[in-house]
Amino acid sequence: MKLTLTHRNHAPSKSIVEMIENELKALEPALQIDHARVHLERSLTDSPPFNASFHLVTPGPDVIVKSNDHTLRAAILKAFQRIADKIGHRHSKRVQRRETAPAIDLTRRRQVGGQCHLSR
Repeated sequence: MKLTLTHRNHAPSKSIVEMIENELKALEPALQIDHARVHLERSLTDSPPFNASFHLVTPGPDVIVKSNDHTLRAAILKAFQRIADKIGHRHSKRVQRRETAPAIDLTRRRQVGGQCHLSR
């Protein structure tokens, strides 16, 4: 996994970077992440001032999440909670599709020789 981390209007802290890396690694068993783009921003005029946006490039549809809060750590944790919710939603959709998929009708098999006989 490749990580691209950008900061705007604040100094990056080593503990925040480590927290993001650890949280992304914790997502690996549930979601294959090829590239993670993380943008952290402190707004000088808005309230709440901290914004966190994540773009996770995955096989299939990408996961894109934005969040904001009054502290940077809270904004990041809120974003990871939204990512976990999206992963859970995808998983439940996949399980539901498998449950409602029509079963294969095994009574319609071809006989050896190429002719199809229907049993009723």
